Amino acid sequence: MNYQGVRPQGRKLLDVVFFSLALILSGIAAGLSSALQSQVESAVRATALYPFLLLHRLAAERGQMERRVEGLLAERDSLTELLLRYRDRAAPVGEESSAQVLAALPAGSVEAAVVYPGRPNVGNPDLFVLSGPDFRGREFPVAVFTGIGLVGVVRAPHGRGGRGDFWSHPDFRVSVLAEGEGVSGLVRSERADGGQPVLLLEGAPFQADIPAGTLLVTTGIAGVYPPGVPVGHIREPAEAEAGWMKRYFVEPSVRPEEVRDVFVWNRPALPANVETDTAPASTEPEPAPTEPDTAPTDAASVRR
Repeated sequence: MNYQGVRPQGRKLLDVVFFSLALILSGIAAGLSSALQSQVESAVRATALYPFLLLHRLAAERGQMERRVEGLLAERDSLTELLLRYRDRAAPVGEESSAQVLAALPAGSVEAAVVYPGRPNVGNPDLFVLSGPDFRGREFPVAVFTGIGLVGVVRAPHGRGGRGDFWSHPDFRVSVLAEGEGVSGLVRSERADGGQPVLLLEGAPFQADIPAGTLLVTTGIAGVYPPGVPVGHIREPAEAEAGWMKRYFVEPSVRPEEVRDVFVWNRPALPANVETDTAPASTEPEPAPTEPDTAPTDAASVRR
């Protein structure tokens, strides 16, 4: 009778034979030259080990594909949330006619593109080149982001594509808003102790305490970035405080080395019937001068 976890007696001799055979083959292989060892290794991998290596490779590819699908689904969900938030934003406050026109403005569109980091200056991790959309004749700068968060900005055309800066570039700046806190500020790149670049929030009021994990999103000020794009999460307060302002280290939502497929924002153009704020301030009209009393008088009234 066999019991679970107890090896049958007849298997002991067979195990000894297999072990001895493997030991003998190992000794023979160790005595071969390097060229013969390579040939034997190739033959074993192509015959006895081929099914196992094939299964291992298929399992690895499947795991990579599943991770890629999960990442794409996460980007899709985040982008959907971003577009819904942008669509449902409050209409500008103003006169009724102007509010109706501005509320009907399109939110802009996005185009898919592919990022090639370290170009056009090879080896610079803060630069990238984009391919996909035709950037000739566009107005720069142009925002670049994924469904997860902000990537950077396109500065100029490069052939039919464009070239730009990741958020890790020293010249990068973006206006952000802390969700749920009502605190705004400016975010820039920071390299702490020569390590990986992070973001630094500056300009937060001194009396405001932003808790760790708070999401920072773009405000859309200046029209370079669409509003509501995730930028990063508050990590911890910075040690130094600038006057009456606080600074916070921010963990970015997107790492440049992990980016390949991105979106480019096409900012909406103002329609022709929307007047720009260049007209002089209106003044109240001056009162019309009163006309003198020119009614004729008769002689009798004069004599009186």
